[in-house]
Amino acid sequence: MTRSPGWLLHQPTGPLATVLAAAGHPARFEILQLLVIGPKPVADLQTELALASPGQLYHHLKTLASAGLIEQPERGVYRVPPHAIFPILALAAAATDVIERSSTPVEPHDPPG
Repeated sequence: MTRSPGWLLHQPTGPLATVLAAAGHPARFEILQLLVIGPKPVADLQTELALASPGQLYHHLKTLASAGLIEQPERGVYRVPPHAIFPILALAAAATDVIERSSTPVEPHDPPG
């Protein structure tokens, strides 16, 4: 990443907001956490996420794909494209930094380690 803060602050807000909104939903961010590790079939995602219906999962997958955060390399399988892995990790790191410096307690999903 070799972009200056000034350049970043002058980017059109619409596309940035689309990506942030797609990643900002709890179920969608959980999907990203699962897929950043490697590709997964829809059936595995459905099982791991325990969503009420396959329709909910497909809605979230469509939103993430439209934002360019995931892709479908083969039928029924999704992954984070290589160019999006670091940005997703950076979003998680940035959010963690904000959480740790805020006064709002957040319950961790997993123990630190």
